[in-house]
Amino acid sequence: MSKTDQPKVFKKLGNDWYVLVVSLVLAFSVWFIHGMSLRYTVPMKFKLTIATDLEGYAGESASDDVLVLRSTGTGFAIVGLRRSANVARNLKLSVPGEKLHRIDGESNLFEVYTKDLSEELYQALGSNITINGFETERLKFKLTPRTHKKVPVALQQDISCKSQYMITPDIRLKPDSVAVYGDVALLEGISQVETEKVSFYGADAPLDGKVRIKPVRGAELSAAQTEYHIDVVRYIELTAEVEFSLAGKPAGINMMLIPSSAVVRYRVPYALAEGAAQDNPPAFVVYYSDFAASRSGTVVPTLYSAPPQMISYELDPPSVECVALEVQ
Repeated sequence: MSKTDQPKVFKKLGNDWYVLVVSLVLAFSVWFIHGMSLRYTVPMKFKLTIATDLEGYAGESASDDVLVLRSTGTGFAIVGLRRSANVARNLKLSVPGEKLHRIDGESNLFEVYTKDLSEELYQALGSNITINGFETERLKFKLTPRTHKKVPVALQQDISCKSQYMITPDIRLKPDSVAVYGDVALLEGISQVETEKVSFYGADAPLDGKVRIKPVRGAELSAAQTEYHIDVVRYIELTAEVEFSLAGKPAGINMMLIPSSAVVRYRVPYALAEGAAQDNPPAFVVYYSDFAASRSGTVVPTLYSAPPQMISYELDPPSVECVALEVQ
């Protein structure tokens, strides 16, 4: 555009009209950013698909219902989510099976209360959105049943402890069992699933973490990992000589135990080394029913009572010979 073709207002401004245009653009930008930074309350609509670990059912289901909620967020957050009061947006949530409730009289039909989905919705929408309330009270989902089998999870471990420390037998897993989905023939051959190996060296304190569950070829698992808690305690080993008790002997029978006593070495937490742990060593009983069921007459005594929090024990000798004599 030549100077002769410029509008009269630009001729009056001279070269300052460029400054005016830039100022207007900057002013609009500031106004726009300020406006979009403000928080607005708007309705939001969603069509939900859930992924769930509900045992015995396929993992995903879409609801025919529309979730309507009242929310507050910045203009940027609302525009970023491309919300409209009239258009429902697809949203996928991971919903634990315990939040699904079976509808009486309806085959494979479940419902979830929207108030129970707040945590999942915040994870999906982000922290810039505040949920003020729900206009939809509940949503229905039809799940597809699947052939499955519930089996325990076996933790694979390679853990060594510092001297005078050891792992207690009470290893806790969450979940400690999983549902395995697959063909009936495949499920028949599965009795447990295993984790990847957990390895620690020189442990002297409880161990907590997560570990992956090994996949099963041709099958699906209801959980991909499990949380573990392994108690590692400082222990002390105590020794005592204990006499065996005899239980369940019928009338008219005398029973001899060879030997009638044994040395027991047992481990207890260091804090319990004095007092009850020493004053009340493990007690063992020999049941006549075990002798009657044995072929050789050799019986392993059964632990009857133990000090609080006893970790492990060993008997020397580990078994006894039983001789039964009829009373004349």
